[in-house]
Amino acid sequence: MAPRERIGPALATVLEGLKLARRELAGSEADPPRRRWVPVALVSALQAGLVAALSGYESAGEGDVTDPSQPDRVAPVALLLRRARSAEYLTPPERLELPGRTVRDIETVAAARNAVLHGVLHGPGMAENLLVNDTFHSVLQVLQQVCLTHPAFPVEGHGVMLALIRDEISALRQALGPTG
Repeated sequence: MAPRERIGPALATVLEGLKLARRELAGSEADPPRRRWVPVALVSALQAGLVAALSGYESAGEGDVTDPSQPDRVAPVALLLRRARSAEYLTPPERLELPGRTVRDIETVAAARNAVLHGVLHGPGMAENLLVNDTFHSVLQVLQQVCLTHPAFPVEGHGVMLALIRDEISALRQALGPTG
């Protein structure tokens, strides 16, 4: 698939990830173990948002979003994040300039996602209490930047999808409460 052809499907995945995160966060009020699915959903959304950002430039290549060790797969979030922060892939204002705390928060959310998917977490209360809401806010901050504030892709033709993404980010921020 050509780089620009990846943008629409990537944005659809961002939206679905955000919707899942919001649904599971709301459901965790009555059923706390459901909270473990929030990092799974947010990492999926973040990976897709970074794919959209790295696919937007005219100079984007097929390999910009692939995993070097498995070229038929999308790169993991850590690698996509490094690329989105690199002058080799994006230029300001699209290039991500993130404080260390935001990067650590994203790494924490990704680690929680991996723990959930690989069955590392056991026992009541472990998975749902792994993360504080500030780590989720950091993921939303990056999604806001790459999809809405400074998208590296042409927004024409994606207006409805971007409006829905904006609504989901806003709803999740409200549900998570203020950052500490």
